[in-house]
This record gives sequence, C-alpha cells and structure tokens, in this order.
Amino acid sequence: MYYPEQRHTLAWATVRRERLLPDQSIGTVEARNGQYLNLRDVVARGRVPARYIFVEATGFFRLRNETELVDLMLVEIGEQVAAGQVLAGKQATKGKRLVSPVTGVIVYVGQGRIIIQETPEEIEVEAGLTGQVVGIRPNQGVVVEAFGALAQGVWGNGRRLIGPLRIEPEDGLEAIFDDTIDRPYAGSIVITRRSLKAVSLDALETQNIGGVVAPSMDAALYERALDMDVAIMLTEGFGDIRMSSYLFSLLEGFNGRQTTLDAVLPTRWDAGRPEVFINLPPKAGERPPEPRMDLTLQTGMTVRLTRAPYAGLIGQVIGLPKTPQLLDNGLRVPCAQVDLITGGKVMIPLANLEIFGK
Repeated sequence: MYYPEQRHTLAWATVRRERLLPDQSIGTVEARNGQYLNLRDVVARGRVPARYIFVEATGFFRLRNETELVDLMLVEIGEQVAAGQVLAGKQATKGKRLVSPVTGVIVYVGQGRIIIQETPEEIEVEAGLTGQVVGIRPNQGVVVEAFGALAQGVWGNGRRLIGPLRIEPEDGLEAIFDDTIDRPYAGSIVITRRSLKAVSLDALETQNIGGVVAPSMDAALYERALDMDVAIMLTEGFGDIRMSSYLFSLLEGFNGRQTTLDAVLPTRWDAGRPEVFINLPPKAGERPPEPRMDLTLQTGMTVRLTRAPYAGLIGQVIGLPKTPQLLDNGLRVPCAQVDLITGGKVMIPLANLEIFGK
C-alpha cells in the first residue's frame, strides 16, 4: 500500500480555506459564522506592531562626542518622517546627510543614535472566494467554504490575486508587448504552456499583467520572481518543462472567468500549496465532494510523472509489481507500470508519481 504525493486538479470540488491576518498582527474579524461572502469582501482588518529602527549616527558622521549629534539634528522627537527624508547633517540640501530608512516617528535621539518607530502597516484580508464562513479564528480571520474548480502547483512567489483567467496569445507571453492586445490582459491571470524566461517576466511587468500560471521557470530567475508584484505559480517546477495537456485543458475551459490565484511560497513549516481556484455556481441539490487526502495508488489511476526524462507527462497505472524492479541506473526500487498518453509503457519509481486527487 503506497500513498503517493497529491496535487489536486479537480473540475468540481468543495474546498475550505483559511483567510487569516499575518502572524504577530493585531486585528479584528469582520465576518460572522454562516455569512455568505463575495470574492472582494473584507473578512478581517489589523495592524502589524510597529518596529523600532535604530539609526547609528556616531560612525556615520565620525563624531568624537555622542552629544554632537543633537546639533546636527534637522528633525525633532515626535516628528513624523518619511523614508528617505534627511534626519541629520550640517545642511538639509548638501554635504553629508543621514536619511531615514523608513516612514515613522522619531522617538529618541541620544547616545549617538536615532530611534524611529515605524508606521504600522494597515492590513485588510479579503475572502478571495465566493462562499460561506464555516469557522471563525478569533482576532485572526475565518474559514471559508466554496465550490469550484481547483488546480494546484508546486511553487509560488507568495502573492495572491483575484482577476479574470486568460489564455496566452498563440505566440506566447512575449506577444503581449503588442499594444493591440494590451487591454484584455491588464490585471488578468494568464495561462501559458511555455516555460518562463527573462523576456516573459519583462512582459508581465511592462503590460501590467496581474498573475501568471506557467509550467516551469529558469532557476536563475528565482530571486527576481520573488521580488515581483505579479503573482507567479509554477505547475511542474524549475527548468524547461511544458504544462501537461490534462491541466491546460481544464484551465482553458474556464477562460474569461473570475479566478483566485493564491501563489503560496512553499516552506518547511507550511503545508499549503500554490493553487488556482475558479468559483462555480452550486448545482441544484448537489454538493461537490471534498478532495480526499488518503488515496492509495491503484491500477487505473491517472498519474503525473515528476522526474526526468518523463517530467510533466501524464499516464495511467496499468500494473503494480509486488517486488522492487531493477532500473537502468542499477537501483532496485518499488515501481508502477505506466501507460503514457503520448504512447509507450514505462516502469516508473513510485516516488516519481503524483496523482490528481479526487
């Protein structure tokens, strides 16, 4: 009995998602249990406690006596300052000047340093789903239940976006540089079957595209993708891998629909996955099933292959040998025999398989 990795790709499912304020924040919940929500409804508001920023002036001005800082100050205790504003110097417009690294309030000047209390960040948490509140997390947020289509990925850059789903032009994301198709893609979530390159990220930024769902990305672009405001989700991984026809066909069927892209950044402490969710109206008298997390691998299941040379391919399990199989690399490991949709039967290690869930 083997429990394979699951990344759900479901055309009709019930999901429950937490919508919470960040850790360390102080806030209130504005939704009530049982309330029906729209995508943009605010469910919680709060503030992250303000940090205290220490600005060292003694070394910056090479002061012999720490008390000399008082004569150089161009702002006073209790004064609001903006990031980049001059705090101290002989003159405010020329010469050596110390500037504020953040927006905040001056709370202390002495011992050769300036202390600034940063302005608290105001946070609003949107529902992100059209559904019903089924749980309250006091002072944090809510649990929302919704019906719709779900497609999960392997990596996201930590952004969340609500927008219309669009399929990329035939010539790829780069074609969106053409002004004639700028409007339909601005603020939208674009689906591409191609791996993201540097020029792809340029197109996303310059054309005000809100998000992208792509199969893969050059690993050299990792840091740049993290810094972008555009929400990015990868469905296969890093490298040059195309999106599976199974997943693309599912998403293509929802072209133009309002969609939530939650590009969760995977961490070792968080089991959340990046995902696309398309709200669908409930059918009369029918409640879609919740995704099952306890599925065992069985013959007849459709699987996704996750490692080279078959990464990204889809197939059906046609055999589960009871004994470990000898591979070309000399390893003997538990395997499944898979009939690829592209043709051919291959023996694949169980660790290299994922199922789409039910």
